[in-house]
Amino acid sequence: MHPTRTRRTAVRTALVVLTAVLAVFAAAAPASAGAPIGFATEALGEDYCTLYSTAGEAEWAEIGVEPTVNVTGKAWTSFHRDGRICLGVEPHDRHLEVVAYDKDAPVDVEYVPMPERDNGIEYAFALTADETASIDYLTVAVCRTEPVTGTQPPHCDGKIVIAPPA
Repeated sequence: MHPTRTRRTAVRTALVVLTAVLAVFAAAAPASAGAPIGFATEALGEDYCTLYSTAGEAEWAEIGVEPTVNVTGKAWTSFHRDGRICLGVEPHDRHLEVVAYDKDAPVDVEYVPMPERDNGIEYAFALTADETASIDYLTVAVCRTEPVTGTQPPHCDGKIVIAPPA
């Protein structure tokens, strides 16, 4: 066999083996990074008819110096009356609270004001941790926006936990 042909055959064989090895590694890689995870939650206002809702996706970044989760979604406030009696009180303002956790310690937080009744908004932001931490899970909740008085945490409803698939 001619030396050039032998070299080409060896290169082709090496490329086929390398492609097969890369395909095996890609199939064995965890699906957690890069696959968006959907979420939705809601909370009822003090009048029992104002409904604060959100739905979106959280996507853990595959590679980066700082662990990052990109969050996108929509939030809306609606008047929900399905035969129930609405109280004559004005509900408190609300906001979404999205918190990133490393183990059980918060590492980043984002607040998104909820829109006025019968309106909706879109949001997009990134939660990050420093390079020595990770982002193991997020919580999303609809919280009352109250003036800061003392150390009492805000009242939150509809709290959900979002974690990447194992």
